[in-house]
Amino acid sequence: MSINNKIIQNFKELIPKLHKGLHKGQSGRIGIIGGSRDYSGAPYFSSMSCLRAGADLTYLLTTTSASPTIKAYSPELIVLPILDDPCYESEVQSLMKKFHSLIIGPGLGRTDAAFENIKIAIKHARSQNIPIVIDADGIYLLASDTSHISGYEKCILTPNFMEFKRLYEKSFKNEEYDEESKFNTLEAQCEAVKRLAQRLENVTILKKGQIDVISDGKHVICNDLEGSLKRCGGIGDLLTGILGLFSYWCDLDKSKESKTEEIPSNIVACYSASVFIRECSKIAFSKYHRAFLAVDVIEEIAQTFYQMFDKK
Repeated sequence: MSINNKIIQNFKELIPKLHKGLHKGQSGRIGIIGGSRDYSGAPYFSSMSCLRAGADLTYLLTTTSASPTIKAYSPELIVLPILDDPCYESEVQSLMKKFHSLIIGPGLGRTDAAFENIKIAIKHARSQNIPIVIDADGIYLLASDTSHISGYEKCILTPNFMEFKRLYEKSFKNEEYDEESKFNTLEAQCEAVKRLAQRLENVTILKKGQIDVISDGKHVICNDLEGSLKRCGGIGDLLTGILGLFSYWCDLDKSKESKTEEIPSNIVACYSASVFIRECSKIAFSKYHRAFLAVDVIEEIAQTFYQMFDKK
């Protein structure tokens, strides 16, 4: 059995079993910081993918201006308009005590206020020792000062090409990241992801692309499985939501890591989420072709999860 298949098999064993004795929230209470006046769809996609994949509750921390729009998308969403609240830090500190993991970035915007908010959130998430998944605007803002995440091994970054390029060039100031020259091979790209993860003191990076590359600075694994041929908006947000949940499940019982030849829980979570969202996207694309949208992927999550992970 390949290491890739072993990781998926290991992940199956880490998924909490459903039984009559469960209480609301035990399968996952996931915090999401995102959304702004101009971007309300991204945090919705992250929330719904997280819920459809098996989380019990998501808490979406957003701005007052974005809150009514996001609330109108679905009654399943718990939307807390606290990002511009004067009591933000005390509220976040209290919320972190109930969250099993934290997602930062979808639709957040790039304002100075947003940067201050995520610095505060990261501080309190780290104090609770919970997994943190950072995407999109969260990565953009932190690229200028990575000290807030450096050395936190439960942190996962999910950059696309441009986000990775900016983060890499900010971290290695005299080196340009160019996939048409120096980094034009998969081997070189893997080495770049590994090197950046090392520079960030073993934060895990899932670099999205035609082939997803994952590294924590020690291990490197790739996912080249087929997904959708169309690159519409929102798929990265769906991945972020799923990864926020999977990182919590993989963090529940680290004693099982040995079954993947000591592959860390973050690598298991990243690879499993990458494989899963590609399978959902492939199925949705086969139905809708050029009309394929992120909402179509959400509709495939339930059955795909059952077929991949729950079916005996």
